[in-house]
Amino acid sequence: MYFHGKERTLTMTLANVKNVKTIRKNVLKTVLESKKRLTPIALENKISQKFALKRKQTKSVIRDLVAQQELTYTYQYGCTFLEQSFNKPVRVSTYVVLKPPESDYPPKSGDVVVEIRPGASFGTGQHPTTRLAIRGIEYALTRSDFIKHQETCLFDIGTGSGVLAIAAVRFGITKGIGTDTDPCSISEAKENVKINGLEDQIIICDEPAENIRKSFSLIIANLRYPTLKQLSLHISELTGKNGFVILSGIKADELADLLNVYRIRHFECQWKETEKDWAGVVLKK
Repeated sequence: MYFHGKERTLTMTLANVKNVKTIRKNVLKTVLESKKRLTPIALENKISQKFALKRKQTKSVIRDLVAQQELTYTYQYGCTFLEQSFNKPVRVSTYVVLKPPESDYPPKSGDVVVEIRPGASFGTGQHPTTRLAIRGIEYALTRSDFIKHQETCLFDIGTGSGVLAIAAVRFGITKGIGTDTDPCSISEAKENVKINGLEDQIIICDEPAENIRKSFSLIIANLRYPTLKQLSLHISELTGKNGFVILSGIKADELADLLNVYRIRHFECQWKETEKDWAGVVLKK
């Protein structure tokens, strides 16, 4: 009897462990797939209702995910949200892994590892538009051979943390320029370029995009729709023959209008993707 009691207890314990793992996976899935950022209370309500859990149990699972750096608390305009944590290595596309400099990560074959120090500037990977832009860069540069046969140059408009320029150079672009009007972004982008050992290939400056006059193989702009529309002529003038343009920062319902704007500038859409009501596109001239 004693043996059977222990066996039954062990079986129940294993079942509980499996159940907790299932709940953990669903919490992460809920956060990642939600079209809007979730407050702690909203997430607790969703999980408690789905698994018929007491609020205390749900809070315990969320606390564990925060402690294990799967989730993190973010704050904006007096509101608290729970989002995916980027305080450890995170794969954001097929090949690209973003990681803080202090984190260890043994890269797999083909991985493109970009080190980004968490800071105040935009572009840590936390926002869908950054991830969409990275996937667009990956699409353009892994499906074309133009970087193999010539010296190539990129222009990253509104570089933020510098993550997009760094990723593009990691994929094989020869050199690049990243511009921003925010002094904090300039400082942090320069630091991230240095961390990744790319000071000889990427220049970070505060020159307005409109003042840049040269031909580029790749132009990246993670900006809002009105700015992308306003810059369309200038971007067209700077894009070299068979060059690529990666645009992000677009709401999904703005995409059709923006594609029409760039179609007039003789660009063809090669790729598009949406995440959490945001869109990213790859255009080719």
